[in-house]
Amino acid sequence: MAPQTILDSHIHLWPHSAANSNSHGWMKPGEHLTRQYSIEDYLIATSTAISEHSTSTESNEYDLKGFIYVETDRMVQKTTSDDVHIWAAEPLREIAFLRRMVEGTPEDGESGFDSSQANLLKGIVAWAPLDRGIAGFQQYLAAAKEVAGAKAWRKIRGCRFLLQGIRDKVQFEQLAQGQEFVDLLKLLGEEGWSFDVGIDQRSGGIWQLFSFAEVIEKVHDGVGDRDQTVFILNHLCKPDMKQIPGTEEYTDIFWHWKTAMSSFAACDNVYIKLSGAFSEMVNQNPDTGGEPLPVSKIVEITRPWIKHIVFDCFGPKRIMFGSDWPVCNVQGPSDQLTWARWKEVVAILLEDFGLSSEDKDRIWYGTAVEAYRLEGL
Repeated sequence: MAPQTILDSHIHLWPHSAANSNSHGWMKPGEHLTRQYSIEDYLIATSTAISEHSTSTESNEYDLKGFIYVETDRMVQKTTSDDVHIWAAEPLREIAFLRRMVEGTPEDGESGFDSSQANLLKGIVAWAPLDRGIAGFQQYLAAAKEVAGAKAWRKIRGCRFLLQGIRDKVQFEQLAQGQEFVDLLKLLGEEGWSFDVGIDQRSGGIWQLFSFAEVIEKVHDGVGDRDQTVFILNHLCKPDMKQIPGTEEYTDIFWHWKTAMSSFAACDNVYIKLSGAFSEMVNQNPDTGGEPLPVSKIVEITRPWIKHIVFDCFGPKRIMFGSDWPVCNVQGPSDQLTWARWKEVVAILLEDFGLSSEDKDRIWYGTAVEAYRLEGL
């Protein structure tokens, strides 16, 4: 049997120079992610896929064609300056880093990638200032295009502006359902770019999901199917997988999440990533007091959530595999095991669900190619 072709639809990378709180406000000294994570680190994690049920590596069972790079929430300066090179200095440095990766030209002292690995980066989901209106967006776009250069710019397939951290419902809806935000999302579709949706049921609230489903309806209203903006839901919208099945709280959370997923699935041109689950489960990282769960237990925890989106909502043609590496390592079993563990869990579930080879290929590879318009790239 030929190895399964995989396109990882969701990874993050950053150089040593950006592994600090000045570049990423969410980083803290000594924490798991506060160090360089490079293409070389990623390839080590993916090539040492060790099965719990075997002492041999699984690297011959899949063919990793590449990955989609997703922006890393770089620091945006709070300043009165209108100079994009000041308020967006860090996001522009991220674009410059991506250019060096694509062109295979590391800075002096920079490590973790070379020109032979450049083609693994199939597409880029870049940060965009959707909170600054059309003028701010266009100003940033012009600066980013100049910094990126032609080769990296061609790889930008979409944008992301995280909404999950906005915990005030009024503030969230004033921004996301505001006309300027909606118009910018429409503009992405006109440019042929997608929008990666970062919202959070567990920490932000189920209302984030229902509210953004309304945003999608507004963005698509009056627009033909072929011209509609493509929306790609990240990390299953971060459901609370820590709850114990059978309890009233679990039943309530799961029911509301299912209802929200149905709302999203009812919209055209909406896809979803099988990613981010380790961040929503109990901690499994021994370095921070966690205990790795057996694969069978992870399958048991994730089965109802994944079964619902596969069979009841989206179907394989709108679902794509993603690892959320290296963020998945924080609560996953280890830097060496987490990517492999998630791949194994997804493989077991797709087999258990009785999917055809064609449907499996969609989830592992084809859906991401379609959603990010990677044909021929």
